[in-house]
Amino acid sequence: MNLRVALPSGRTIKVKANFPYKDSPIGYRVLFSGKTAIVVGLADRGQEASLEFPDTRPFTTEKHIKALIDTANYYGLIPWHLLYKLLPSVFDWKLEEYISLSEKPIAFLDKRSLEILSWVKARGKVKEENIKKRFGNEPVKYLLELGFLTKKREWKSPKLVEKFYRLCVPLEEALQRLKRLKNKEEASKLVYFLLERRYASLEELKEQGFSSTQIRALLKKGIISQAEEVIPYTNPNLAKLRQEKKPLFRPLGSKSVLMGSWQGIKERLFEEFMSYIDRGESLFVFCDQGELLRILYEEMYAVFGDRLVLLSSFQREKDFVKNWFRVYEEKGLVVLGSRIALLSPIKDLRLVVVLGDRASRLQDGTDLRHFLFELSRYYGANFCIASPLPPLSLCLRESWHREVFMPSAEVVVIKRKPEEVLTDTALKLLKESTKEESLILVNKVGYAYAYCKACGYIVECPRCGSFLTLSKDKSIVFCTSCGYKGLASCPECGRELQELGFGIDKAVEEVEKLIGLRENVTFQTKPELGKTYDNVLVLHADNILSVPWYDSAEEYFSYMWKALSISKKRLIVQTVLDHNPLLEFLRAKDWEGFCKEELERRKEENLPPYTRLIRLEVRKEPDLSGLPVEVSKRRVGDLKELLIKVDTKNFASVLKFLRSWRLVSKNIDIYT
Repeated sequence: MNLRVALPSGRTIKVKANFPYKDSPIGYRVLFSGKTAIVVGLADRGQEASLEFPDTRPFTTEKHIKALIDTANYYGLIPWHLLYKLLPSVFDWKLEEYISLSEKPIAFLDKRSLEILSWVKARGKVKEENIKKRFGNEPVKYLLELGFLTKKREWKSPKLVEKFYRLCVPLEEALQRLKRLKNKEEASKLVYFLLERRYASLEELKEQGFSSTQIRALLKKGIISQAEEVIPYTNPNLAKLRQEKKPLFRPLGSKSVLMGSWQGIKERLFEEFMSYIDRGESLFVFCDQGELLRILYEEMYAVFGDRLVLLSSFQREKDFVKNWFRVYEEKGLVVLGSRIALLSPIKDLRLVVVLGDRASRLQDGTDLRHFLFELSRYYGANFCIASPLPPLSLCLRESWHREVFMPSAEVVVIKRKPEEVLTDTALKLLKESTKEESLILVNKVGYAYAYCKACGYIVECPRCGSFLTLSKDKSIVFCTSCGYKGLASCPECGRELQELGFGIDKAVEEVEKLIGLRENVTFQTKPELGKTYDNVLVLHADNILSVPWYDSAEEYFSYMWKALSISKKRLIVQTVLDHNPLLEFLRAKDWEGFCKEELERRKEENLPPYTRLIRLEVRKEPDLSGLPVEVSKRRVGDLKELLIKVDTKNFASVLKFLRSWRLVSKNIDIYT
């Protein structure tokens, strides 16, 4: 049979090989030339090749491959590069060579040789570079020639991550410990990433471009720690609990949006999921937020029991692989997974649900929601986005079925003085709500902004232009965007910097001083889906509007609406901008009015979703004069930042051209 096989390099080759099974070979893994490859199609001809098929079932489906090709073409990528970015490491086998003991009887050897053989015996097998590094090249070569040691080659599967990493010291202490570390800029980015995500698996960290060397360095410094299994392994004997019968909703359409209260969204989805299970149809729930995935797994297992299948790097390797092929063999399953599950060969897929509000983007700018939408088309499955406030372009789209679960919490907006951290109203609520769960939100990492009184402005990062944060002891400034760190002095006049405003660390300090820290009060920089609270207090989020970007108003309203969606009784918003019209929309819970006004503005100014924006950093500027684009530029440190506006029709071709230059930095931002 002639096969088209995709290789890790991004190329495809045509080979002729014997396929051992009766079904289509497309989607099967093959072991070829020391690496894992994927059969992505049939070929008209091919060269004879020796292929091994390690699985008895396909690794993925032809529909997944087609959706992946469409997504890659849209974002100007080579499809097979994207394929290997989504390939779980447990399936990425490599042929490795080891040294082990032979069966030759050990006799008449010197003490050093016996020590080497004893060391190898204790380990079973070792890599050649490791044994030579420990004992030297000549002794090992001598034992190989005599036949006491032998070389063996075998396929090695990388172990799926069972542990997670989290920040284990306060931010300022973490930055202090980074002082003498090599590549401290990259290490700082890792610190900030974990600060926002709370914890992350090795798979997630590597996807963000962080290396194993950086992770080990931070572990050694005591800045991060390994967390044990985040998702508990639920007792398989736990009885399956069904929800109480409720009035049936209208079934979800082919394209649906669920929005508003998080509790309402969950209840609606769970009822929909049960109807699919009862019909023997499977569905895929995509969640790219670790904490939300953990909470959902616990809640969903109680409802769906053994019909729920988890595919996540939370799992043990054997459980992950078992579940991966289970979804191909069985129908009527609820498959809950993160990005590691995107290629899973789900049988009879009839519904795809994207949960959460974050745009699930890869570093190359690829939005994974685009891939999932394409996948639903090839399966003929329904597609649903479930989020308190979905992307603005979908909120009012008439061709989509929309259900809104209006949050019931009261919205209270309070005028805050610039120097205040807690207003009297917020303080009174915290003092009186000793038996209620409260969440305090401050949209600022660290202690405060760095302000020069003499120059009259907040100091900006010399590397990326973001506002700098002042440490609690006022000795250093650092950037929460790129990891820059320096002395706390004004770059213009050299004077000592002062604090301005406040961040989450100062809010914690103030609450501790006034009422003490309590178990029923939680602090976060951003509202996170999963848990709901009696009271949510936004102490400071006005800084979102200070960012000169086209979607700042959407970011601000989305932040507030999400906070409202997880509030059960009250949302308290402190602001120095009490006449902000966005807060009037929030008070009235008028999400529709906000969306209409914001979309009208963007249409007038030709901004997304009516056009496309590409933002990237380059060392050498490509020649864009012949392309149908508008370009603005600015200097960012040693690089030049380009902001490229292009219409929808030419977006893919322009993006493909930019990638072909290979001048783009590691990150590329795409706004659609």
